[in-house]
Amino acid sequence: MKILLAYTCHDLGKMEFYSRFTPLGLGSINALLRREGYDSRIVNCSAWSWKETARFFQKERPDVLGVSVFTFNRHEAMRLAALARDANPSCFIAAGGPHATHLPHPLLSHYPQIDVVVRGEGEETMLDLVRALGRGDPPRSLARIAGITFRASAGAHAAPPSSSHPPSTVDRGIVFVDTPDRPVIVDLDRLPHPAADPAAVGVDPVTQFEFIITSRGCPAACTFCSSPEFWGRALRFRSAENMIEEVRLLRDRHGVVYVSVRDDTFTVNKKRVIDFCRMLIDRKIDLLWDCQSRVNAVDEERLAWMRRAGCTHIQYGVESGSPRMLQRLNKGITIEQIRTAAAATRRVGLGLSIYLITGIDSETDEDLAATIGLIEAIRPHDGLVSPMTVYPGTALYEEAKIRFGLGDDYWVSDHREAYYVRDDPWTRRSIRTLAAALRRTGRLSVYGPEDFARQRAAVGDCYALRLSSGEYWQRRGAFGRARQEYLAILRDNPRSLWARLRLGALAMRRRRFAEAAEHYRAAAEDVPAFHLAHTLLGTALLRLRRRAEAAASFDRAHALDPHDHVARFQARRLARPGRIGDPGHPTASIA
Repeated sequence: MKILLAYTCHDLGKMEFYSRFTPLGLGSINALLRREGYDSRIVNCSAWSWKETARFFQKERPDVLGVSVFTFNRHEAMRLAALARDANPSCFIAAGGPHATHLPHPLLSHYPQIDVVVRGEGEETMLDLVRALGRGDPPRSLARIAGITFRASAGAHAAPPSSSHPPSTVDRGIVFVDTPDRPVIVDLDRLPHPAADPAAVGVDPVTQFEFIITSRGCPAACTFCSSPEFWGRALRFRSAENMIEEVRLLRDRHGVVYVSVRDDTFTVNKKRVIDFCRMLIDRKIDLLWDCQSRVNAVDEERLAWMRRAGCTHIQYGVESGSPRMLQRLNKGITIEQIRTAAAATRRVGLGLSIYLITGIDSETDEDLAATIGLIEAIRPHDGLVSPMTVYPGTALYEEAKIRFGLGDDYWVSDHREAYYVRDDPWTRRSIRTLAAALRRTGRLSVYGPEDFARQRAAVGDCYALRLSSGEYWQRRGAFGRARQEYLAILRDNPRSLWARLRLGALAMRRRRFAEAAEHYRAAAEDVPAFHLAHTLLGTALLRLRRRAEAAASFDRAHALDPHDHVARFQARRLARPGRIGDPGHPTASIA
């Protein structure tokens, strides 16, 4: 049985990284199916034309397709499903993801290529579906599989639908059957790591594995967010030991040395955060990472531990500087909590990043001015401004149905990425104004020597602070002072990848190529799967005219990451007979 778990971005998002990025949930489902012995792969078609995508499905002819459906890619996801159906008319097609979860009936009503909608988290549901298909009795088994919605002839289904999803008649004698909601997976440690046995097409593992999720659920009730309805409000956590196991796997097998934790509220469990940080420090894993959270789920103690353990920055959902708008969004936070969290974040030396929302239905110039004032007061280093958007599964959507007459069929007939509450000149001006305020404040909020001194007093001496200090001096051309900071890291941890990389970059700037090669070689030996260390080593060796050694380094880097264009170019160039050992172009740099 050939199983494909597919995704493609919306057509306007092909040039945008986060739109093209493979949903993390597919990796978790794929890992579970493969652990259970099934021939499952992820396929991300975002970079392909529709003609290329059609050829792929005609060649593969999958028996099972799981397609990931978000609101922004809903039409493209349905087109993927249609291509799979054309390639193999007997292919069993399941749609999952937030949009499918919150609108299962309209999806089945309008798109005959979809056989089943998987509601909520999909690992165990997809496994049950695949097992039923393997037994050859899906028609009889579907009604007994929790967490799905499917079509059936009236009176033919064997199990009563859940009360939360009553059946509705479609055309003549066809009903939608909503089986009872599947209980959430409480022990997330039971799930395999997506990177343990990856099998994917159209996915760059180096960038894909930089993003991880370590918890599910959100206790908040923001009007614009569908996460609590998808994952549930009860928080579930992977253990700190399980998280360490994953980042070590990523580092040792895939060369991932920086991760971004995409939990909705990473810091809410204080003990788990501190345990994770202690383990990173005690085991000298030398990881750099970032996360996102809520301003009422942090304090200076846990932020300090995060900084000591290599966290570079944290992103907060601030949304607005107007108390009235925070109440309108049901954020459950106050301006004072925002100020307190921001001040603590800066005291420990973490980068401060914020999310903002504008274009709220009752937002005025006074509210906009309050947000600008808050930006200037808390001094974030960067931020992202988004227009107020309506998504299925949110309280805002239910309100929009009443206030604006928005219906479920809108998502079928309209081809825009989303429904914006206000698509007017005021909102566009507000977005520009807030983005300009963030840029202006960000330039003035950079940490300097006095900040580093205060941060060391709060956090103690740690490699993350020394890296930031060294980078500050390096950007200003004070290479000697930068070198002192990096050497201090190396004295504490002779196997520090980050110190080696920075010292190598400084040596290259000073044309001390032998010294640079020494640092890069040490980095490559410490993390053999990290492709960039091999590329940088090859670049330094080229400067020393050690052509054969450079070629071997570039070959190794290219084997680890076929997307490393420097390694690919230099490996091919050096493989040509008769080439002399000049450096050539391009060359790699981390400076």
